[in-house]
Amino acid sequence: MTNPAQADRVRLSTGRSTAAVSATGAELVSWVVDGAELLWAGADPWPIHAPMLFPVICRVPDDQVVVGGVRHPMVEHGFGRHREFVRLDASDAEVTFELRDDQETREAFPYAFSLRVTHRLDELGVTSVFRVRNLGTSTMPYALGHHPAYAWPLGGGSREGHLLVLDAEEPAASRRLDEGLLSPVPRPPVGAARKVVVDDELFAESAVILPEVRSRGLVYRAPDGRALRVTWEGFTGVTLWSPVSSDLVCLEAWRGLPAEPGQTDFEGRRDLARVEPGDEDTYTYRVESVRGS
Repeated sequence: MTNPAQADRVRLSTGRSTAAVSATGAELVSWVVDGAELLWAGADPWPIHAPMLFPVICRVPDDQVVVGGVRHPMVEHGFGRHREFVRLDASDAEVTFELRDDQETREAFPYAFSLRVTHRLDELGVTSVFRVRNLGTSTMPYALGHHPAYAWPLGGGSREGHLLVLDAEEPAASRRLDEGLLSPVPRPPVGAARKVVVDDELFAESAVILPEVRSRGLVYRAPDGRALRVTWEGFTGVTLWSPVSSDLVCLEAWRGLPAEPGQTDFEGRRDLARVEPGDEDTYTYRVESVRGS
């Protein structure tokens, strides 16, 4: 008997790898290379895998956005991850889903849009492409994030000794969350020397937000040399997060930030992306299984 929770999934396969994508949120829910599951399994304490964040990231004050003086209810991380996407195309190794505005989305986000998500599998990796098109007649502000979680430890063994190695030095201040909103207090840089130790202390306060990064990639590396290479295009920030003492680590790419306390005017937010009528923004996130050096 088919599990109802898996009925909306599209299976992708190549010679060495497989993946599964759910129509709910166009979410990647499995990624296996050479028989090893590398994506987080969606168990306690975080029962999801790689959600999309759209059109907001984290919470907004009073769980509302104000557009044109009108208040609209907005759930944490936006509605994108909860909505059923329409499958546009699929092959053995690639699938594309689309979400368009409807009466329900316009109650929260009063804009006409198309959000297309493509997941493309190859022998060692997955490339995810996000396309945000403005179908309306006015400028559309929005935030977009890709929030995949990976196994920690990577490939079994101990959680100790895992590293993140950024492509470039990141000397800018980092940021943290306060009850789901962006703390206005800057924190010391994370990644100034490129290498970041992955341990519970890193996440003790909250997620680690690097708002504007020079890097366009990083390596997540286990002590035995197993590693994942993550690269991104279009996204401007990176966020690192793990529930303390859990077996997962999230390596997220963001365009936009969480709202600060009192920041209710959605159109006036300077951190958000903006797409003009008829135009489209494209974002790419790739993860690949590699051997660390």
